[in-house]
Amino acid sequence: MDAGWLNRLEAAAAQNMKLERMASGAGHDAAVFANAGVPSAMVFIRNENGSHNPHEAMDIGDFLAGVDLLTRALIA
Repeated sequence: MDAGWLNRLEAAAAQNMKLERMASGAGHDAAVFANAGVPSAMVFIRNENGSHNPHEAMDIGDFLAGVDLLTRALIA
């Protein structure tokens, strides 16, 4: 992932939330973009029962925190 975008996300998170860097073994569109030279990063939002299953559930507060993080990173 792009160091510049990772730094922007970390700076945005430093204002009011905890951010952890993590690797993802799954294939994501961001990897395709990164391999094509498009600066990319990903934000994962915790969800109650894991992702990609019928019982997937996300707390709206966590979702809104992710939206806030992306917004602050984009306007920085």
